[in-house]
Amino acid sequence: MKEKIRSFFTPFHIFVIFVLAGFAGYLFYALRYGAAITDFFAMENIDLRFCDLIMHVEYVGDPKLLYVDRAIGWQGCFPPLSYLLYFALSRMLTRDGAVPGMDFPIENADYLYLLIVYYSIVIAFLLLYGISRFGESRRRETVLFICLMLSVPFYAGGMSVANSTMLVMTLLLIALRFRESTSPVLREAALILIAACAGFKIYPAIFGLFYLTEKRFKEAARLTLYGIALFFAPFACFGGMNGVTHWLSNVKETMGFKDYGRIQSIRGLMYTLARNSHIEDRIPDASYSIVPILFVLVMLILAAVSKNRYRRIFFLCAIMTFYPNNAYRYTLAYLSIPFIMYFMEKKDSETDAFIYIETVLFSLIYAMPVLYAKYRSFHVSRDIYTYTHVERWIYFFAYQLLIVLTVHEIKEMVSHSKSSS
Repeated sequence: MKEKIRSFFTPFHIFVIFVLAGFAGYLFYALRYGAAITDFFAMENIDLRFCDLIMHVEYVGDPKLLYVDRAIGWQGCFPPLSYLLYFALSRMLTRDGAVPGMDFPIENADYLYLLIVYYSIVIAFLLLYGISRFGESRRRETVLFICLMLSVPFYAGGMSVANSTMLVMTLLLIALRFRESTSPVLREAALILIAACAGFKIYPAIFGLFYLTEKRFKEAARLTLYGIALFFAPFACFGGMNGVTHWLSNVKETMGFKDYGRIQSIRGLMYTLARNSHIEDRIPDASYSIVPILFVLVMLILAAVSKNRYRRIFFLCAIMTFYPNNAYRYTLAYLSIPFIMYFMEKKDSETDAFIYIETVLFSLIYAMPVLYAKYRSFHVSRDIYTYTHVERWIYFFAYQLLIVLTVHEIKEMVSHSKSSS
């Protein structure tokens, strides 16, 4: 009997139960009370539907002024490879020479939402393909795919605003599988995919650490060349060297966020905690820059020395999740990469007892907190859109997961060091 119970409550099953129960609760209350329930969960995304795709397609209406025209603000802050995609979407929406966002409001563009639907379908397909590359059970792969698509970072995060983080996350997942292939073609494809992801979001460049720690120096060199080419070549379409200068200025402005309530980043969390504790005047301004850098260094060291492969990837994904000051809840989707690898590759009979703690914390981040929402009477906090009730819930557990894994990994490293000496 105990064996049957244990075989059922595996980490994978626990995650599935949490997520599906959370989404079922959301459907129940949404059917009963209407769209006000979705307001609570979906980033209060009423006026900003699919905004992270729409606004960047709008910005790229005049490519040469993408980074230069201050009228559009610092939002033109992505690397240029991202804007090649947005420019392609802009061209698909252009009619009789009229450019959406320049000659007419982009929301009035014919087929705008059709393109968003297909964009979302592509991301969903890539996610399912990436999961299938790691798994051996079609049923398990399908269930995990459904759970992720119905989770907070995906359903009530990246997919609701059509953010490119979802695309980068799926490409990284595929690349991490390709890099372990026996096929030289797939290993080379992994290099190109990682370089392309870095060209979209910069931070995935840290995955080059794997090639250095594994002494795959030739591949690391080619990855660097691919990265340089895919990063700088597209600037030719967006202002050339002048575009590079203005892009750096825009990024500096974006990464300078130190807002109250922006708890999605280490820097924002520090400021919010200090403000809530009424001690913000006692903390030196330099600490808001130093501590996040120290965080990155600790994550890089742990990723380099850890003997556990999925945790190595977790620490690298943690940098992409918690370091950017302009991050939102959808960056938590990066954390699903190591857990996909764990769920798909680890046999249930080989489960470490500690993984249950990690799984519960991970599940509480991803599952829709319906009971918490009900406790809050589905009241939305519209004053600070980065500090909603959902943010406070999921990031409470997200930082717990980060701390638990970091402390446990350091403890294992110390134990291993003592035993070897």
